[in-house]
Amino acid sequence: MKGTEKKYREGGFTLVEVIITALILAILLAGIGVFFTNILKQSDIVDDRTQAMELTRQGLEEIMTLDVSEMPLGLTAPDTIGRFERCFEIFEYDPLYPHARLVQCIVSWTGASGYETFSFSTIL
Repeated sequence: MKGTEKKYREGGFTLVEVIITALILAILLAGIGVFFTNILKQSDIVDDRTQAMELTRQGLEEIMTLDVSEMPLGLTAPDTIGRFERCFEIFEYDPLYPHARLVQCIVSWTGASGYETFSFSTIL
């Protein structure tokens, strides 16, 4: 045989194959990044709501130790607890029960999803 011609390609990747692979990998990594960023944001929202619920529960427990029938009706001044503000709103419950009060504990904060509030109420 006179000269041998190569009928097959030597091993390796062409530049076009490498660029297409890099592009596909970049798209996949961007999607994974967005997914994890969203998970972290949702985790922060749940943490904020859990902390607000706990502050609201603690607030009602604290106010149960007081004589609410002697407290003025209406909204109290807010207490700042970290990033959260907690206040109480006291209403007359029923004219038949002059010493009974409807007490609402309201916690508000600005978190990952914007301004939010959480409240519990009870009759004392």
